[in-house]
Amino acid sequence: MITKLSLENFKIFQKQDFDLAPLTLITGINGMGKSSIIQSLLLLKQSYSLRYLNKQNKVDLDNDYINLESAEGLCYGMASVENKNVLVSLTDDHVGIHQWQIDASDPKGKVLNCNYSGDGSFDKLALFNDNFIFLDAERWGPKQYYNRKEKRAYNTKLGIQGELAPAYIANAISANEEIGIPGMKHINCVSNGLYQNLNVWMSEIMNLPLQTRVTEVDQNTIKLSYNFKGSMGKSYSALQVGFGLTFCLPVVLAPLIATPGDMIIIENPEAHLHPSAQMKIGLLLATAVKNGIHVIIESHSDHILNSVRYAFKENILQDGMLSLIFIQGSIKNDISTPYPEYVKISPKGKLSHRPKDFFDEWDNMLSKLI
Repeated sequence: MITKLSLENFKIFQKQDFDLAPLTLITGINGMGKSSIIQSLLLLKQSYSLRYLNKQNKVDLDNDYINLESAEGLCYGMASVENKNVLVSLTDDHVGIHQWQIDASDPKGKVLNCNYSGDGSFDKLALFNDNFIFLDAERWGPKQYYNRKEKRAYNTKLGIQGELAPAYIANAISANEEIGIPGMKHINCVSNGLYQNLNVWMSEIMNLPLQTRVTEVDQNTIKLSYNFKGSMGKSYSALQVGFGLTFCLPVVLAPLIATPGDMIIIENPEAHLHPSAQMKIGLLLATAVKNGIHVIIESHSDHILNSVRYAFKENILQDGMLSLIFIQGSIKNDISTPYPEYVKISPKGKLSHRPKDFFDEWDNMLSKLI
């Protein structure tokens, strides 16, 4: 598992280390580099998937996972003319330290040379595994139809935007696929079947008994619909129900198909969800971490935070299993410098401290109202 990420001259970060854990929750002020942390990992994954990183010692800045536009956008804006090298370093508790030094001297460059230092076994990192899942904040909402395949240079099992989730479900039903880890079986599900567990988890999270339906329109196209208890067997197209159902579908599916040691990165898992559903999504992801899945979340949701706190109180999570990173910034000599502050959670779910602007707006507004 990756335990540390070190960045130098990467976008907004001049030089910064980040401690990672089985569950890493990244939050903080807008524009302070939360997405940049994830983008540094995606840059490596993207370049590896295109065989640039592992075959040509290059990185690709502009493709399906991320678009950093050019070397000018990649490199720290205050970097000197003499130092246009970008460093990304990963420390893994099993396969050692791996560092890539990227030459960003050509401001318009999109495919850049890099030098690697390490023991050469970085292909064993979960980040580069075929089971790696990344779900973008800009996920696909309800569509009339979904394709079995999407025209990308590469893709994850569920699609970077969750666009392949319906096709994955259809294939899983045909193959009688089971969940990746027995510990992810829902307490109210009678089998280890992936489709059965998906429906039980979705019903609990949405607080609405339902079944997800996938229908083959033709050999290339899938229709997604939902059947609700009390609807007398009628199914409703994804277009006829709320965005929340379709937005959270790949988020629920991801930990159910993962196996121990796999890595999942999700941006804003709370999108379009009622607060109670956000809480349950957080508990699902905490359960995935308990079962050996490495999860990184970027979120602004206090409900996600509270679900993680509750997971500690319920002994789902334990000491050492969480890195809660709050990104804030200071301005000195007219230069904004972001930095991480780590907030601990006790076994009883209490926060070690509350930095300014750390999920305190509820209290601030309540004080104004009173």
